Formats: sequence, structure tokens, C-alpha cells
Amino acid sequence: MMNKKNLPHIITVVSFVVFVVLGLASATSPDVKNAASVSELTNLSDKFAWLSANAVSGGNYILEVNADSRLGSMTNYAVNLSYKDKSNITITLKGIGGRRTITTYQQGGIFLVGSGVTFILDDNIILQGVPTGRPTEKLTSVVRVSSGGTLIMNDGSGIGGNMSFTDGGGVYVSTGGTFLMNGGFIAGNTVFQTQDVALMRATGGQANTFSETPRRGGGVFVDVGGTFTKTGGTIAGYLTDPSSGNVTKSFNNLSVSQDNGHAVFAALGRPGTGIFASTITGSKRKETTAGPDANLHISSDGSFTGNWDF
Repeated sequence: MMNKKNLPHIITVVSFVVFVVLGLASATSPDVKNAASVSELTNLSDKFAWLSANAVSGGNYILEVNADSRLGSMTNYAVNLSYKDKSNITITLKGIGGRRTITTYQQGGIFLVGSGVTFILDDNIILQGVPTGRPTEKLTSVVRVSSGGTLIMNDGSGIGGNMSFTDGGGVYVSTGGTFLMNGGFIAGNTVFQTQDVALMRATGGQANTFSETPRRGGGVFVDVGGTFTKTGGTIAGYLTDPSSGNVTKSFNNLSVSQDNGHAVFAALGRPGTGIFASTITGSKRKETTAGPDANLHISSDGSFTGNWDF
């Protein structure tokens, strides 16, 4: 049974069509970087600019978000949470005065979590992905966790409404990355298989045929050597209403692509290199919805426990 606290969040994300920007990113000024603390700043973009200039090893920063915000520019990720030569940094986003939605411009994801950073999505924070696009655009996971980085989702947080042409519609966990889901929801994300010309040629495909690169993990993708633990919250699986569930699909004919982990795909092995490097030799998958009572775990060594479907 779905957690009632999460249901209003899911309804909000899946019904989202027009986003009214109340917290536009502003140009970074010396005054922003020289502020005494991040709490002195109001604009969310300014808060991240301050962190880039002032974050220290062992720092614990709470960013209070009091308005809906749009971050970044036309790049792969709007905000790179990576701080050179610094480690053990914790950054928490917390909505103040109600639910706050964060989105980005018409390409790319929102957050890249770097090594040595723990990024926490706390109460009243919703990350809204890019809902439409073309394969030529840099549409990717809403959040990507790099090696050495950690993402934590708590009750009241959410990731949804995204289209991706890479693995992981909501979250991508890289080798060496960690994702801990204590609560919240991941819903309404779509991963599209895209045309692979090199694969088509290598396998003898004709000029008028389409070979597609498999894309996996409508909600979450965990690469080989990544760590993922879900003890609460909801990750939607494939539902007849695609705006409510996470789904993997073909871009060529828009059909549902099966066996690629609509909710979660965790890779256990990959062979070799070259054009077949993306081939998976083993996996754990969750195709159906993983509700609050469905625990899922996979360790960096490939061991796993929980309510996986396959």
C-alpha cells in the first residue's frame, strides 16, 4: 500500500505541465561569494555559488529553499556538487513554507553528486526533470551520483517527471556511488532506448533498420559496483498511466521495453569494451512498484537482499 504522505507529492509531479519559475538563477556576484554564511542568501543558485567558493572539508550545510527554483544552463548537469581537494561535505536541501520544486533548463539533469559529498533531499523538496526532448539533446538522469558520492532521500522528497536517453530516469548510481532511500518517491520518469548506428553496422543491420542501445532503470539505475539501499518511500513501476509510473520504452515505436527495470535496474557485470561495453551480464530488477514496505539492497560487491522481482 502506498504511503499516504507520498501520494500528494506524486500527484503534484505527474500533473505538472507548466512550471512557473519563482526563483530564477541569478548571476554570481562577489557579494554572494563573500557572504558570511550560506544562510544569508535567499536565491538557491546563489547558495550553490557560495558553496563552490566557501565549502570546507567536514562542513555540514543546510540550504533552506523558500521558493520554486530553476537552476543551471544548457549543460549535462545544472549543479556540480564537487569540491576539489575537499571531503566529508554534507549538503541538505529542505523546503520552507511548503513544497518547493526545483527544475532546470531544457537539457540535462539537475545535480551531479561528486566524491566526498553527501547530498540529502529532505522534506518538501521535489526535483522535477525535463519531460520532453529529442535524442540529440543531453537529456539524462535527474541526479547522478559519482564514485565516492552519496545521495540520501528522506520523507517528503521526490524525483519525477523526467525523460532520459541514458540509464536511470530519476537517479543514476555510478560505480563507487551510494544511494540511500529512506523515504520520498520516484515516479513519472521515462527512459528511452535510442538508435545506435555503430551497433547497427557492427551487427549487419541495413541502412533502413534501427538498432537501439538498451537503456535501463526507469526510476533508478545502479551501475556495477554501486551501492543502493531502499528502506522506505516509493519507486513506481510500470503503470498504464505513464505519467504515474516509471517506464523504459523504445524511442523508435514508443512501445514499452521489457526486462530493463521499470522501477530499478542494478547491473551485476559487464563484459569487455568497445561497442558492446554496455551489455549487462547479470542484473537484479524491480519492474513493479516498490512501496514503503519493499526493502531493496545491493552492495558494491554485487551481493543483494530484498524484494526484487528478478
